[in-house]
Amino acid sequence: MFEINYSKINSYLFCPYLYKFSYIDRKYTQHNPKTSFGLSIHKTLKDFAQKKLDLKRLLFAYEENWCNYGYTSPQQMLEYYDMGIEMLKKFYNAELTNNSKILYSEDIFKVEINDDVVLRGTVDRVDKTADGKIEIVDYKMGFEEKENGYEKNSLQLKIYAYGISKKYSINIDYISYYFLMNQKKIRIEYKPDADLIPFLIDCYKKIQFPVFDRKGRCDICLAKNLCEFSDFKI
Repeated sequence: MFEINYSKINSYLFCPYLYKFSYIDRKYTQHNPKTSFGLSIHKTLKDFAQKKLDLKRLLFAYEENWCNYGYTSPQQMLEYYDMGIEMLKKFYNAELTNNSKILYSEDIFKVEINDDVVLRGTVDRVDKTADGKIEIVDYKMGFEEKENGYEKNSLQLKIYAYGISKKYSINIDYISYYFLMNQKKIRIEYKPDADLIPFLIDCYKKIQFPVFDRKGRCDICLAKNLCEFSDFKI
């Protein structure tokens, strides 16, 4: 069966050449400070949820999970590291008053869409609220402000909600983005999208036999210095 996931779909929708670079040629984009920092934080929050860490052990886990590649200088790396310390302290204090229970963390689902396609994903967090509602939570660093309505139309969260609902045969009540920079959670009521599966099948057909008839924005692409079709290739 052909496996699809949000990253594959998003890469192809952004630029067929980025999909080719990542999933056909199997090349990797270079890490930068934001991607390295995000990876460090995500690994640490996984440990927090799965090992039920107190603050001291949370910060120790951060040190253990720190990714030191992609930074332009030791000073820049230290600035990001210190920013992470403050971020995690605020996160921990917010969790002390959070009445939701973490059911799953970094949870992987694999769901067959039809005889040809399987949908795969990894969800940062699945919570059960104090009133028994099920909530999908996706961590975002929050370096950039999101436009109004972005969360409601998020393909990523729709895929995650669908996958978890099928894996555990449960109803998803909320989908949320948790912006870690300012400890802001944007939660919306989840309603299953009848157009999701036809859309995913259409994406599968396109990425299985990709057509290279357009280019995305090379200036903001992580592969802009490496992709042979990039306007910014070094």
